[in-house]
Amino acid sequence: MGTNALPQSNMDDVLLALDKIEERVNSSVRLSSQDYAEAYANVEEDADRFLESLISLPLTDKSTIIERIRKRKSSLPIGSDITTEVVGICKQVLAFGAAGLGLSLGFADKVALLAPSLQKAITIAGIVYLELVLVSMLVLTLYLIQARFRYPFLSFERIGNTWPWFYYASIDPNVPRGPLPSKRDNFRGALLYAKDLVRFGNRVVSEDESQELRVELQQYFLLLSFQGYVNQFSLRLTNTFFCGVAGSVITGIVLTIWGVIK
Repeated sequence: MGTNALPQSNMDDVLLALDKIEERVNSSVRLSSQDYAEAYANVEEDADRFLESLISLPLTDKSTIIERIRKRKSSLPIGSDITTEVVGICKQVLAFGAAGLGLSLGFADKVALLAPSLQKAITIAGIVYLELVLVSMLVLTLYLIQARFRYPFLSFERIGNTWPWFYYASIDPNVPRGPLPSKRDNFRGALLYAKDLVRFGNRVVSEDESQELRVELQQYFLLLSFQGYVNQFSLRLTNTFFCGVAGSVITGIVLTIWGVIK
């Protein structure tokens, strides 16, 4: 352990206190919203106290630590290209499916005039594509559900979102954002904007090096946590898509073999 860190016992005490909170929550049969709010507050209090003790150490190289954190944070990938690709493919499948449905309805009466083998081929292709459409709808539904996921760190005020980087921590949650605001709503939004600007400006100007270190450290870990959610969501979405596509291909092969035998 580096000389800048707190003694191991300090960290162990905080982790023990957090474990005890978890035990109390898990041992309770039924918890109310107030009970959960109290548990969140206790967790935040213990973690916040440790972070404050950490940045209060007489560090001589805080600026070096801050720059090191910023460098690592800037290199941290927090997106998933595969999710964009999978969602794009699903959209195309649905678009072609809608176009194909309209086309098939227009020529439905002509199918009966085709050769039996060609009718089988068209039927098999239609079944396979229908499965692909259902898979695409499932994947897009899962994607929309994940997009509405509420990250656990949003439940914290001091150890969650950092005020320079997320509006949650700097903008009043009561700002009216309706699509058709009244004059009163517009005035209230303008008033809250002015108040938030005053608080934000004061916070920026009065921030010292220790507070800057706390913000950078907390933001760095928040992005790491966010990266974990993004990667796991992407993995789940990709597995669902490829399993669905594999099932559709197997269906096509089985139906083709059946069509040849029959």
